[in-house]
Amino acid sequence: MATDLEKSLIDYLWIKYTDSTTLKAAMGGTVRCYLAWAIPDATFPYLVHRLAIRKHPGTHVVQKAAYYLDIWSDSPDANEILAIRVLIVGLLDELVFSTADVKQCHIEFMSSGFVPESEQDIFHYATMWDIAFRRDTEAGIINSR
Repeated sequence: MATDLEKSLIDYLWIKYTDSTTLKAAMGGTVRCYLAWAIPDATFPYLVHRLAIRKHPGTHVVQKAAYYLDIWSDSPDANEILAIRVLIVGLLDELVFSTADVKQCHIEFMSSGFVPESEQDIFHYATMWDIAFRRDTEAGIINSR
């Protein structure tokens, strides 16, 4: 049975973060990663991610997505958030993977930078990634109509 390709991608990335012992260590022993928005009073540091899928011109099988991953830290300096950023880049940049619903996924770093926050010692670092993939499960369902 087919599952949702967006859920498939998000779940894969969440597992990638939570399986990383170095990322766990940098984040105080637990990788907290939330979809779209963190829970109120979330323990720092934490990650927030979301996906925006767009059509790839000329084909219904190949798709692209913008993947946004924000890093949040409560620290007197930016060292913690920058250390987490380095680990995230090591995990994601040029990563190629497949899930049950998407094949030949390729992640490429696009941009990043600090986002100003009004609260002292709260650091927010935003990253954006491009994901290209084959949506074979959905394409199979479409083609079988």
